[in-house]
Formats: sequence, structure tokens, C-alpha cells
Amino acid sequence: MTVQLDDPVTAVTGVGPAVAGHLASAFQITRVRDLLAHYPRRYQDTGEISGAADVAPGTPVTLVGEILDWEVRRVRRRGGGRPMDLATASVRQSAGTTFTATFFNQRWRPGQLPAGTVAAFSGTAGEFRGTVQLPSPDVTVLAPPGAGVDVDEAASRIDRRLVAQYPAVDALASHRIADLVRRALDALDPIEDWLTDDIRRDEGLIDLDTAVRAIHLPDDDQTLRDARRRLVFDELFSLQLGVQARRARLEADAVGVINAPVSDGRAAQLLRALPFDATAAQLRAFGEIGSDLSATRPMHRLLQGDVGSGKTLVAVWSMLCAVDNRRQAALMVPTEVLAEQHHRTLTDLLAPLGVNVLDGIRVDLLTSSTPMSARRRILGELLSGDLDLVVGTHALLEEGVRFADLGVVVIDEQHRFGVAQRVRLKEKAASPGSQAVPDVLVMTATPIPRSLAMTVYGDLDVTVLDELPEGRQPVVTQLITQDRPERRSALYTFIREQAHEGLGTYVVCPFVDPSDEIPGAAATVEHERLAREVFPELEVELVHGRMRPADKDAAMQRFRSGEAHVLVATTVIEVGVDVPHATIMVIEDAERFGISQLHQLRGRVGRGADRSYCVLFAGWRGDLTEDAIQRLQSVEATSDGFELAEVDLRQRGAGQLFGQRQSGVPDLRLADLHRDRRLLSSTRDRARAIVAEDPGLDDPRHRTLRDEMQRRFDGLDALEALETG
Repeated sequence: MTVQLDDPVTAVTGVGPAVAGHLASAFQITRVRDLLAHYPRRYQDTGEISGAADVAPGTPVTLVGEILDWEVRRVRRRGGGRPMDLATASVRQSAGTTFTATFFNQRWRPGQLPAGTVAAFSGTAGEFRGTVQLPSPDVTVLAPPGAGVDVDEAASRIDRRLVAQYPAVDALASHRIADLVRRALDALDPIEDWLTDDIRRDEGLIDLDTAVRAIHLPDDDQTLRDARRRLVFDELFSLQLGVQARRARLEADAVGVINAPVSDGRAAQLLRALPFDATAAQLRAFGEIGSDLSATRPMHRLLQGDVGSGKTLVAVWSMLCAVDNRRQAALMVPTEVLAEQHHRTLTDLLAPLGVNVLDGIRVDLLTSSTPMSARRRILGELLSGDLDLVVGTHALLEEGVRFADLGVVVIDEQHRFGVAQRVRLKEKAASPGSQAVPDVLVMTATPIPRSLAMTVYGDLDVTVLDELPEGRQPVVTQLITQDRPERRSALYTFIREQAHEGLGTYVVCPFVDPSDEIPGAAATVEHERLAREVFPELEVELVHGRMRPADKDAAMQRFRSGEAHVLVATTVIEVGVDVPHATIMVIEDAERFGISQLHQLRGRVGRGADRSYCVLFAGWRGDLTEDAIQRLQSVEATSDGFELAEVDLRQRGAGQLFGQRQSGVPDLRLADLHRDRRLLSSTRDRARAIVAEDPGLDDPRHRTLRDEMQRRFDGLDALEALETG
């Protein structure tokens, strides 16, 4: 009986309702296609399969046999020390010869490999009392007890050196999944290839049927490499086709507005009035964005840069270009703290041009905390066109917010907004029948590896600010673990000295209140401890997300003005907060934060002329894992956000980099955006070329490409979930 890729997984011999339930709940495997896309996590090189009678001591071998019984005993170490457990299995081969497999300090082994298990044992052969012994071998289970599989039949299953090891759960061991995959492949007709012959030839790819079979049952390392390369290409190419096809649809349907830079407009005046020179990266950004603003198609650009690289100036310049063309601009941010910070920054930057004065630029702030009387005035001025620039939170999306002529939309920390929210802001034109779409600039202070930007943001043009303004000093970062308590005391002394110099300190905690379930510093507790016990002579303020906006604003203002010396906070101050005299960032339980968060928090200091410091306290309230130590050491070692973003990508993978997967993006099961960046680049170029020639992929030559793209995106509607602007 044959099976098809889209058949239910129960079509595979051996998959009954119970097994199907385990496959679905553990791995979301419901179809034969899903089972074959459950790729091995590693491969065990079994070496040459031998008989115990033919083994020479000291040689690497693989012996196949059935476990007869176990002996577990405790032995003393030579020279003293703690005793050691030895678990020794007696294993019989088909010829009747026996050997032993010994495991050190693994009393659980007999439970994992009970008598009757048929397995392959790979290791370096030894000899003990005339019997071949394999100390600490790798084990590949070939048949569980009672399966009715003899040793010879089991040995035939590893007629190749590379044996796949699958992600597994207790109810479905790796060897059981391997057996189901083999049965599916045996029953599967040859898989029709969706790539054209010319693409396979140009890219040097093997055919799809060969790749699917070889990824599970490779004959050798080269076969495995060829199979992986083909399947990685498929993942990346189909994703790039989807992203580029969506971009083509956006550009085909949208009519832009012209916001071209004016030679002596306010945008140009702003740059001339600056007390410093723009960086080369900012000048490059003005050029790239200026070209977009001059084009008939809407701008759809991502502006990314490290902390302190000057994104705000680029955003303000872009918005002033809209004002120069008698249009309005909006800046939407995720939090009130950030909105208020941006409003202050805009007001300060534009002061030389005249703000909220006769013939000056009209700027205002709209958040959920805006009083009703002020809200009515702002809404009226937006609709009449009297208000040029507005900074706001989600309040900008509310019913009743309409613009006379919205020319430029800037969205900061854009990954924090949902798809529908980002689209609604673009649709805030005054006349519902208008087809014109404002130019959109999305910004992030979270450096994004180029490989990820090409994948998740492939429909955006990308501008990178990769240098800091002159005079900025790198922040000195130190990791302090619980075995150095004297350094905490020294730090507190230093904080007092800095406070007497008029310099401020942030203390960031992972939680607002203490928790019995999860140990960690709580901002409310830390605030009280520091204010009463550590710094009674200093003013210590508290800010967290559960506070009333008025109280939060008052605390922030006292710290900003220098009236308060220490600000205890949660990650509510992660982005946008700009206090130039703050020079110390203390992060409690730093192991609870990701690399990106730590880098963003560190970016709250070092914004003035004084030398600044970031201290990472780790392991003071819980154990440190190896992953956490590596993460913290990476942050300690470099202040380059793009380098850290690459580290983050390697450690966590693309799916979790922003905390939440982008809806609609197909899984990357094999592709590694760092390891496969060359292949990513080539798939993007090829997808762009094909979509430029055939935007709808309607040409018969591209029909299979379109079908595969739609299948992986679960239909064309899912492509809309890739909206990033």
C-alpha cells in the first residue's frame, strides 16, 4: 500500500490512534508530510558493525545484541574519594557470543534499557576477564523488549554508518520514530519536485525525493550534506518567494504621496541648526530615505541602529520633509514613557526652528492619559491640519483620530505592535475614498542581524545606522556573581560618590513584586531596601508598569531633574528613556534577561559626556546555567549591538528573537540563519528576480513555485500576516 504526503499520519503502518495522538500532541505531526519533516537532531556514526569474537582491544567498533541482564554496584575509587556506581549490561549477539557495556554513575540505565532491548553499542573496545567490554558506549535502540525482532534483523536496520537520532518524548522514543519514518518512506511514491530543472542546475541541488530520503537515511556524510542543503534551500526560497510576492502586491496596489526633501525647508534648516555634525551613517540614511520620499510608490523602510546611534534625528528629519510638503506626520511608540521622551526630544530638537509659536511647527502629544479637553483640541487640530507633528501611543489608533493629510508615519520599536495596529495608523487619512498611502518608516533600537532582517523583514528596504555620534564613550560592563559579595559593597560606595557628583544610577529588577514560585529581585522590595538600609542619605525613586501614570511621571521627572539620585525600576525604562546625567546601570538577576534586553538597558547610560558603567549581578538568588553564563559573558565582552544580535541569533534561533514568532511565517526546521547566510542571500536574490518578472507567479513555469509558497504559508491570506509596516 502506498501513502501520499498529505495523507493522515495514520496511513503509515504502525500508527494507530494512540501513536497518532502522541505525534500530534508532542510534535504537531498529523500528516505523512509532517512526519517526514520531523528531521533528525543528530546522527550517530556507528562505525563498522562487528562480532565480539573478531574485536581487537583499543579499536572503535559497533556491536549489536540483546541485553540479557544488568548488574549495578558501587565501587571505591583508587586513592579514595566518593564511591562510584557501575551499571554493567550483559549483551548477547546473534552468534551467541556475549560482551558487556559499562556505564559510570548512571544507575538509571537499566530502566532506560531493560532486559530484552536490542541495541547497537558503539565505542572503543576493551577487555575484562576474557570478555569484550565497551566502557561508556553510545547506544542506539533498535527494538524494545517484546517487539519480536531478532538481533540479525535489527542489525540490518543499521546497514549504514550514520544512524538518525530524532527529537523524542517518553511515549515515543527515537528508535520508534525512526521505524515509523522508515515505514513511511518505504510506502511513499517518488516525491514530485517543485523546483524547476534550471533552478536545481544553477544552484547545484539534488532532487527533492532523494533529499527527503537521504536526510533520514544518509549513506555517508556527503549524502547528508547534499540532502540538508537542498531542504534548507527549499525552506528559505519558499519564504523569500512569499515575502517578495507580498511586497509586489503592496507596491502594485498602493499610490504614494510625494514628500521629497525641500532644499531650504525645515528639514534642511534642522540639520544646519544642530550643534554637532551628523554622522556618515545618518547622512547615508538621509539620502536613502530622501529617495524614497521622492518616489511615487510609498516608502516602506526599516531604520535600525544600535543604542545611541541617532535614529531619532533621522526620524524627525523624515517627518519634517512631510511638513515641508504641507502634510502632517505621526510618530507612534509602544509606551507612554517613550512617547513623553520622544515629545521632549522633538521639542528640544525643533526649538531653533520655533515650536508651538506663531508661524512655528506645531507639535503635540496624544496618549491615554491626555486630559479630555486637550484630547478634543488635538483631534480638532489634526483634522483641520493645524497640527503638524503628533507623538502618541496606541491612542493614535482610537476612533475619532483623523488627519487632514498624513504624509509620513514613523513607528518606533515596531515589533511591539500587532499587524492590525500598524495598518490602522496608515489608514488615518481624512477622506475614506483616498487611495494615497503615507510613507512609512519603522524603527528599532534592537539591532537585527542582517540574515534575520533579510528573512522576517524581506519586504522592507533596510537602512542601518552603524556608527555612534562623536564623543560617545563605550559603557564599561562588569559581571558580578554571588561568590564576590565584597564587590556589591564597593559598588554601593561608588554609587554614593557618583550621586555627590550629581550623577544618577538605575537599578533594574526583573519583577515588580516578590514571588514564591520564581526567585528574583522585586522592584518594590529593592526600592525599600535601598532607600532605608543602603542609601538613607540619598533620594531613591521607584518606577514600574503597575503605577498610576501620574505617579510614574512624577518619579521619572524627579530622577530626570537630579532631585532623585537612584531610580529603581523594571524594564519599563528599557527603551527611550534619556537621562544624560545617569551613569550607572545596575541589573539585578541579570540571568533572567535576554541579550537584547540587557543591551537595551545598558543603553540607558552612557548618553552624556561622563564615563558610564553597567553592572550585571547574576546568580545571587538562583543557580546559573551554562547558557546564562555564556549570555552574560557575551554582554560583558562587547558593546556592539549587532555582534550581540548575532550571538543571540545563534543561541536562541530566529523564532524567539523578538519574544513572539511572526504569525504566518513558515517554520525553519533545518535552516540556520547564521550558518546558512550565503544560501539565504542567494534565495533572496533569486526570489526577487522571479517576482520582478512575474509578480503573481502566474507563468506556467512558476506554477509549482506558487503552489509550494502557498502551501508553506497555508494559503495567500497568511501572507498578510507578514505586514511589517
